[in-house]
Amino acid sequence: MDIFGCFLRVGATAYGGPAMMPLMREHILKRGWLSAEDFKLGLALCQTIPGGTLMQIAAYTGLRLRGLPGALAGFLGFGLPALALITALSAIYHAAQGLTVTASAMQGLSAVVLGIIGLAVYDFWLKYARGPRRLGLTLAACGLFLYGIGPAWIILGAACAGPVVFRDETAPPVALSDAPAPVRGVLALAALALAWLAATYFLAPLLFTLSLSMAKADLIAFGGYGVFPALYHETVDLHRWMSAETFMDGMALAQVTPGPFMLGSCFVGYHIAGVLGALTAGAWIFTPSFFILMLTVPCAGRLLTWQPFRRALAGVLSTLGGLILAVGVQLARGTDWNALKAAMCAGAALALWRKVDPIWVVLCGVALGVWLL
Repeated sequence: MDIFGCFLRVGATAYGGPAMMPLMREHILKRGWLSAEDFKLGLALCQTIPGGTLMQIAAYTGLRLRGLPGALAGFLGFGLPALALITALSAIYHAAQGLTVTASAMQGLSAVVLGIIGLAVYDFWLKYARGPRRLGLTLAACGLFLYGIGPAWIILGAACAGPVVFRDETAPPVALSDAPAPVRGVLALAALALAWLAATYFLAPLLFTLSLSMAKADLIAFGGYGVFPALYHETVDLHRWMSAETFMDGMALAQVTPGPFMLGSCFVGYHIAGVLGALTAGAWIFTPSFFILMLTVPCAGRLLTWQPFRRALAGVLSTLGGLILAVGVQLARGTDWNALKAAMCAGAALALWRKVDPIWVVLCGVALGVWLL
């Protein structure tokens, strides 16, 4: 219960991915659950596999402390506050659609979201697009996505190209101790997941499709905002469950909630299947990456030292900024721009860059939208 309670508090009070990391680190180190070096190496592992980094850190910490039950406690504790809040906000949004004040508020939020996307692009480019080879992969990913190539194919291509493009680069060794694999527990959870898929395939095909769609988005998402292009492609381009404008409203609402941004998927689920859809999307947006983490930790030291893997990862990470930029371009094309919206977009990006708490940026966007738009 201590693991669940700790991460529940963090998940209920922390806003903004980068801002959450120091708070999570403080709680983990203060309790002596991991040493500073173990936390650093665990973070390195979680950043090299798909999924939300902070959700993975919560599960990784629980796994090292209490095995699979501890991993589930950390995972659920960190994610539940945001899941409950985004589901409630999705219900309010859909109930209030059509009201003039709602439309004005969402216009303000859409400008803020584009500012957030701009800053996310800058952040990913700064981290992963340094040098001509990485920049070339970033721009190629942007161009291919705008041309209509799905993000999964782009990321797969980058993973295959990485060992060739970065063949002269050698990543430093990582001394992460191996841990026993919770094989029986993972197999039991996998059986439950397969049973859910089998049941929904026959009884609720829409939930079956939603589960697979969210799982696919999770598999090609690295870091919180890395899910953005994958979720956009699945929701808007592929299945056409909602318009780009509605999708942007949902991602704006995800900024109002604490915890992981990837739970913006709950808005998608609620839009197409109500509360059960929100819970389904919230669970499956993390399911594959959770299994990957459970199976990766036992051999993490060897994996992170294997140079072909590190070079393939460098190729994948180089594409993320380009994919997010491409989504931003598509959303910007559909926006009815004026001077005020442009100023709000730039102001949101500047405020977040100056480390203003995202919740205040979002609330200001709502207030200005209601007042001026």
